[in-house]
Amino acid sequence: MSIRRYLVLTLFSVLTLITFIAAIQGYKQSMSQAERGFDQQLLSLAQTLAVINSVSGATLSDATINQTLHVVQQSAFAFQVWKNKALILKSNNAPDHQISNIQLGSQKNVEFFEVNFLDQRWRAVLLSQQVSIHNDEMVVIVAQPLKAQFSLTQTLILAAVTPMIVAIAVLSVLIFIIITQGLKPLHKLSFELSKRKSNDFTALNIQVDNNELADIVATLNELFARLDAAFQRERHFASDAAHELKTPLSVLKIDTYNLIQDLVERSRNNDNKNLTSTDIENFSSIHALNNSVDRMGHVIDQILNLNRTNPAQISNVSSAFNINVLLKQVIAELYNDILNKDQVITLESDDIFLSAHEFSVHLLATNLISNANKYTPIEGEILISVKQGRNETITVCVEDSGQGIDETEYQRVFDRFYRVGGDQHNSDIFGCGLGLAIVKHIADLHGAKIQLSRSTLLNGLKVEVIFPAAVNEEIDTHG
Repeated sequence: MSIRRYLVLTLFSVLTLITFIAAIQGYKQSMSQAERGFDQQLLSLAQTLAVINSVSGATLSDATINQTLHVVQQSAFAFQVWKNKALILKSNNAPDHQISNIQLGSQKNVEFFEVNFLDQRWRAVLLSQQVSIHNDEMVVIVAQPLKAQFSLTQTLILAAVTPMIVAIAVLSVLIFIIITQGLKPLHKLSFELSKRKSNDFTALNIQVDNNELADIVATLNELFARLDAAFQRERHFASDAAHELKTPLSVLKIDTYNLIQDLVERSRNNDNKNLTSTDIENFSSIHALNNSVDRMGHVIDQILNLNRTNPAQISNVSSAFNINVLLKQVIAELYNDILNKDQVITLESDDIFLSAHEFSVHLLATNLISNANKYTPIEGEILISVKQGRNETITVCVEDSGQGIDETEYQRVFDRFYRVGGDQHNSDIFGCGLGLAIVKHIADLHGAKIQLSRSTLLNGLKVEVIFPAAVNEEIDTHG
């Protein structure tokens, strides 16, 4: 969830909750006050009716009394006036029997209650008093439907709450606008970071107006500087170390070659007669040393190749090239090794164009074909094919007639410096366990998949590298 959505939803929820609680409390208080107001209204009406029916005609005119009674009759109120337990006056909507038989004590002459009649629930007041002139007992009962009270109360409360609901909507929009405006610098920073390439460690050039983001930008720039320095050190170390090792190895290679040639020359000149057992042992030792130098040179070359395929070294811009032509170049480069083992190599490919990093794909093909050459026996077969799928994927397949790899080793062979059989590798072929690791690394950079299986045609190892159609757009250099 984004920060903006989190803040908007959280603030809106808190605002709604607080407003709801306040509305509930206001509703309860309003209902309580409305009930007290309605009760006071009932009591006032009851007192008015009591006065009207207790005073003499000289005090109030008949017209005034009739007008007052008419107003009460037209309202929603129901009333009864009893004098000495005789009904002397009632509204049209009041029953003929006394609405309530509540007996009031000597200290109390007013009682509020609820009662049912005419299929409604009513709120009523009973007013009892003594008429001093004739010492008569007068009871006045006034009732109002609870439905009418609730309807009027809810109308008033709704009128009071409606502005609060509108205020919530307005505040929500304002909160959204304010948060969006406040997070603009953060979105700008995120946009600038998303545009960066994986090997771009230059400082951010963003102008921000708040201290918090200014500190973040400064921290990121420091981090970029440290990362750039670390990557530079890594690249220079691997490259420089490999190059520095190649120089003494080249000298050592020349020395061992000269020694071997010297021993061979002595053998030819003397028909092996003057060669001692020590000379023969030295010849074997020098030959073993020469093989060790070759192995070490191979390791250094593979380390250099691995360094050259570092994500930071590969350009994000891919180039379209003919994969058929590239494979022919690789075969030509390795043809001497293939010829030395009298192997038959076949290439089945049309002119298919792949948009990718050409040097990396060349290195991938070199490692695959070189491995096939090394682990295929003399007079064996190697089959290379390229196919384009319906979904525009391009599959490069290398098969051989060697012993293959056990299925349990399919994942392990991609580990760096891992060789099947480990240090007790049963072949006399030098290697360092980086070939398939480099292939896997390059495939991952291009978003390609690698599948290992047993070849049904040659019965050896079958390696398929499937390049997706997306590789034609851009290379993933995140590694």
